[in-house]
This record gives sequence, C-alpha cells and structure tokens, in this order.
Amino acid sequence: MSFRWKTPEVEPHELDESLPLIYMWEITDQDGNRVGRYVGKAKSGAKRPRTHYARNVNRLLADKPYRKNKPDQYRTVHKALAQAALQGHKITLSFLCNVRRDENINEVERRYIRLKGSSGLESWQLND
Repeated sequence: MSFRWKTPEVEPHELDESLPLIYMWEITDQDGNRVGRYVGKAKSGAKRPRTHYARNVNRLLADKPYRKNKPDQYRTVHKALAQAALQGHKITLSFLCNVRRDENINEVERRYIRLKGSSGLESWQLND
C-alpha cells in the first residue's frame, strides 16, 4: 500500500472561500520547530490550495512527473510538504485574506510574503 497524503484541516477563518484569497502553508516538527512556511495566492478561491497541493504531493510521493512537459518542475513547497508528510510533521493550511476586485492579487501576495517572512535564505522559507 502506498502512502497517500490528504490536505490537512484548515485553520478556522471567516473568509469567503469562493473569492480570490491569500493562503499560507506552515510545517512544524514534533518539537514545535518551524520547518516550512509558504504564502500563495488563489485567484479562484480555496480549491487550489485545498486540492491541487494534495494532488501534486501525492504525485511526487508516487515518483510521478509533475506534468508531461515539465516532469521535474515540482516547486520547493511541494517537496517540503511531501517530506513533512513522510516525517509526520504538523502541516497547517491557513487562509489569510480575501483579495478585493480593486486590489492586485500579486501585490497582496508579495505583501503577505514579506509580512510572514516566507522568502529568504532560511531553510524554512519556501517562497522562492
């Protein structure tokens, strides 16, 4: 039987999951140490982080290609989530904010990447 990862429970929130949003993955080890943090955007709402990551992580764990035309293009966050799942680390998905129509989702994402410190040289900073 092969290992199968499912998207973990989502932190409680009051956002509209059908609207564009900013989300964050956090990984902590058994001792409570931060292992990973990634901030992303979802233009069509929560479906992307809720389903696409599980699909990508499971493909990676099954040693399948990312895409036919990009077989080795798994992102750092996919690799970190797969490793965390194998090691039994705590994985948390949080929805940080909805993005209004008058806001640029890329700018809001960059603001949250800076705010959450998820980009940099530390091994836990998963935004490339």
